[in-house]
Amino acid sequence: MMRTVAIVICALGLLFASEVRADAVVNVKVRNASNQAVDGRVELSGGGGRFTCTTSQGGCTIRSVPGGRYTVVFTPKSGSATAPKKVMIPPDGSADLFIAAK
Repeated sequence: MMRTVAIVICALGLLFASEVRADAVVNVKVRNASNQAVDGRVELSGGGGRFTCTTSQGGCTIRSVPGGRYTVVFTPKSGSATAPKKVMIPPDGSADLFIAAK
């Protein structure tokens, strides 16, 4: 009986923990001054770690990003990187990140 109760409590604890820490999905869009899509590499770095994606047609998605403060830098396929920008990612759900390329 005690073993069954312990297993149930452990299973409930794992279920609750997975709901609390869902992390965020970050949808990235990069456009230039003429509102044209720009491709390159996006890097998010901060307390939750370092995450990257490469845009295709000016967009990419980064999954499982823990919430918190991050610095984002975009490096186009040709040209120089954007200045670092501070962003706040929510602890779960999704976030849209718009980057203005040079």
